[in-house]
Amino acid sequence: MLVVGSVNLDLGYRLERLPREGETVRASGSFQAGGGKGANQALAARRLGAQVALLASVGRDAGPALADLAAAGVDLAPVLRHEETVTGAAVLLVGPNDNCIVVDAGANDLLRAEHVRALATSTEPPAVVVTNHEVPAPVVEATVRAYAGRARVLLNPSPARVLDRELLALVDVLVLNAGELTDLLGLGPTPPTPEAVAAILDRGALGDCVVTLGRGGAVVSERGAITHVPAFRVDAIDTVGAGDAFLGALAAGLAAGQDLGAAAERACAAAALAVTAPGARGAALSAETVDALMAGEPAMSRN
Repeated sequence: MLVVGSVNLDLGYRLERLPREGETVRASGSFQAGGGKGANQALAARRLGAQVALLASVGRDAGPALADLAAAGVDLAPVLRHEETVTGAAVLLVGPNDNCIVVDAGANDLLRAEHVRALATSTEPPAVVVTNHEVPAPVVEATVRAYAGRARVLLNPSPARVLDRELLALVDVLVLNAGELTDLLGLGPTPPTPEAVAAILDRGALGDCVVTLGRGGAVVSERGAITHVPAFRVDAIDTVGAGDAFLGALAAGLAAGQDLGAAAERACAAAALAVTAPGARGAALSAETVDALMAGEPAMSRN
């Protein structure tokens, strides 16, 4: 599989609660780690057994952001390196049950549509291609168009921005959270519950998609059938990276031939494991740990 996405260096602060506007709060701890949605998703998929290549753009200081990907066996040959600039950066405020993130794109903004097209024309298409909105919009568009009909294309429209409907029709699976879902469809605030999300998806406006609900698990719409996948019960330490672990595991499952519902169930287990350790990549995520967690949990329920 191929991930076209971002690489960041993360600086995170752990808080008892997120600050209100204008408020200063004291952190209980801090951490520095590699991050970026693309890199995190690629690493999660690789740790779950997928063969993964990453197309990204980094600066002269990218070593710490790429070290664990290289160690895990992610193919970094497509990564573009720019000595004249710095790697993307993110500041993370991590509360007990939520987080907020500020991102400086850095070298991520130097990834271009022509880089995607060059890779697509010079290599065999993978089974699955993943991209997200932490790279420039022309890169996302080029990725979708270059691989539509040649690979199963997954789009994670995060951070949220306007999507062209014609381009959206070329995406095989849309993966987003409840807030991004309502933003995309221009809806008002919607309770992030399986029932509310299922009612939205039942309108059939988006085709195959997976909506993540945090503690509520995920809702899957595949060929018109809507399924609720419950979350796995764990003691959460750090929610940063849960969504990336979910998407990486989902893509790995699809690349291995699983249907969307089965891949989403495994992705929920991976996301649960991701929150049991600090940092976006800190959890002991592997096929074995996911299997162990899944072995003790109930099967999917259906709406």
